[in-house]
Amino acid sequence: MDTKITFGKRLKQARQKEGLSMDELSRKTGGAVSKQTISKYESGMAMPGSEILGRLATVLKEPMEYFFRQFSFDINEVQISFRKKASVGAKEEAALKSKIQDKVEKYLELERILSVENHVKTASSSSVINTDRQMIEMAKRTREEWGIGNAPIENAQDELTRHGVKVFEVEGPEGFDGVSGAANDTTWIIVLNKNKKHVERKRFTEFHEYAHQQANRLFDSALSNHEREKLCDAFASEMLMPSSVLIDIFGHQPRILFRELEAVQTKYGISIDAIMNSLKRLGIVSDKRYRSYCISKNMHPDFKSSVERSRYVEKVYSPGNDTERYALMVYRALTQNLVSPSKAAELLQCSIEEINRNSMTI
Repeated sequence: MDTKITFGKRLKQARQKEGLSMDELSRKTGGAVSKQTISKYESGMAMPGSEILGRLATVLKEPMEYFFRQFSFDINEVQISFRKKASVGAKEEAALKSKIQDKVEKYLELERILSVENHVKTASSSSVINTDRQMIEMAKRTREEWGIGNAPIENAQDELTRHGVKVFEVEGPEGFDGVSGAANDTTWIIVLNKNKKHVERKRFTEFHEYAHQQANRLFDSALSNHEREKLCDAFASEMLMPSSVLIDIFGHQPRILFRELEAVQTKYGISIDAIMNSLKRLGIVSDKRYRSYCISKNMHPDFKSSVERSRYVEKVYSPGNDTERYALMVYRALTQNLVSPSKAAELLQCSIEEINRNSMTI
């Protein structure tokens, strides 16, 4: 890619990542760069001198080398599925995409250095999908192939990572839950909102997004976006809480105790709302009882608060988040002499002294 084009795309990515308009970026440079000049930079029509480049790098919190790094993939060329509310505007979505671009690129570069291959098994079905039942059967097959059976999934991110999916977290607005797609058609990515702390909802979003990855190519073209979202919800519910277990627990009881719902939530890491929705789908809870549950939740704040409380604690067996995993990958590459200390410092955006301090081996 031409240097001017690369620089222009990187400048736009860094600006969007900071949530700045061209006018705002111009003001942050103290007026040293006009909006019109920034537009020329981003369209690949001009390049700044070293002084202006340094000022832009400082404002956008990136090393100067960043603006000339070749692209290993382009988020705008990825077919992605956003799990977000209408309140997330175009500017916020652009910022999210830029953050995702930056984070995934760094991982791809490290995987290339470490010769990591990506293997994700796609759904074997060639049938057109348009029913809950098909998504539930897909979830059952996935559980069987992963050797989980009907056991709780103790850590959703670990489980997905073991099966080739890269799970990341980025800072996002309130209305954003998650997004999924494939980088370069080979690397499956799921990105979650780091600001969302409700564990059960985060786990649900992870498997909802995984459902999109498996089923998007199989969905009936006549389905609306809302219908597709509901089908992915069915997959996520079945992955976290198998129907057969729900039937065993609640199938023969005339009444359901709230404490029983709490116990299932605590064991399986699925929200009470999702459990109740599955019980309605299975016919264990009638439409009338489900409506009564929803009305009670909306009318009684204390009950709603209790229903929506997070109770699950995920077990952690590997580095807890993508930032920790990324750092370990950098140090692994360093100890294998695949990168230099200066390259490691660039990748981790820290000093060489810190790299040397943290790279001791035993």
